Amino acid sequence: MVCGSSLEYLDQTIEMTCTCCQKADHGHIRCPNGHYLCEACHNKDSLNVIEEIALGTKLNDPVEIAEVMMSHPGLPMLGCNHAYIAAGALMAAIRNEGSRKIINEHIKEVFIRTGKQAHGGYCGLTGVCGIVPAIGACFAILTGSKCGKDEEQKTTMEAVTRVSRAITELTGPSCCKAYVRSSLETAGDYLKERFGIPLPMIKGTICNYSHRHPHGCREVKCPYFPAKTEESIPSSGSSMGLKEEKDMEQHLLKRGLELGADKAKIISADTIAVEEWVRWKCLYGCALYEKDACHPPFAPDAESTKKVVKEYHKAILLKGGKGKLLTDIAVQLEGEAYHMGYYKAFALTSLSSGGGTA
Repeated sequence: MVCGSSLEYLDQTIEMTCTCCQKADHGHIRCPNGHYLCEACHNKDSLNVIEEIALGTKLNDPVEIAEVMMSHPGLPMLGCNHAYIAAGALMAAIRNEGSRKIINEHIKEVFIRTGKQAHGGYCGLTGVCGIVPAIGACFAILTGSKCGKDEEQKTTMEAVTRVSRAITELTGPSCCKAYVRSSLETAGDYLKERFGIPLPMIKGTICNYSHRHPHGCREVKCPYFPAKTEESIPSSGSSMGLKEEKDMEQHLLKRGLELGADKAKIISADTIAVEEWVRWKCLYGCALYEKDACHPPFAPDAESTKKVVKEYHKAILLKGGKGKLLTDIAVQLEGEAYHMGYYKAFALTSLSSGGGTA
């Protein structure tokens, strides 16, 4: 949480002082060195990113939106930040689909309701994952459910029951990222069944986070583990014919434009300039210095970046007026390229002032 040590999960609540805001609080999770973060401080930075993506994305696939959110380097591997991801991704997708009058104020309201019941570690202490009430809040907004309502509350509780069952089938140990994916797939199916809302959904999502799981990944027991889907993925570039490779490149360029980039082109990776002055500009005068993993001193230095770039032959350069949109597009293309057999595909994201990304 603070020093990087493995967390302690306590059987009994104890009074602790938040290392960040110094407020007294009661909690069940701390690190062996006595560090403790209250729920507000623990989630603060990542929730800002999640909300920004939910309010601004143009994508209408909730799983795709969630994958963009989960790819943020500042997001913890586990935690109730994922409840906000599930809620924000689902509401943003419904808003963008357009058949229901969902606005950004509804998304903010869902986040407020989620915060009332989604608390880190309580999935193990009470048996209720925070994603469950988060999805419930989405359906409550859609139906107008509240105490005293009839069908509205029944519909919301049915959604919650289905999501809870889907999560239960994936437990042992808990994995918030698997829970997000399964919950959104379950919610999407129920939305179509109950309201006729057809949300597109990524099928066969492959998880790239198993190595980060602090309690041990379920691996082949998880439907999102790479080994479960390898047979459905085409062979990689070494055995790919020239025409096939060109066709795939053109497909990815076309997808970049379809998703909102103004221009997209294939470039040679050895034309990518990596220079020290960029890091120095951030070091001296950038307000985001030392704020997250995308900026110095945490971001990779120029030398290591050059080494990685040399491992690639080609890149897709995207151009557009909005850096955040380009980030969404780049992450989406990374996933699509991976499924096409480009296993080394990696998205370099653009700043909010954006001009381009590769």
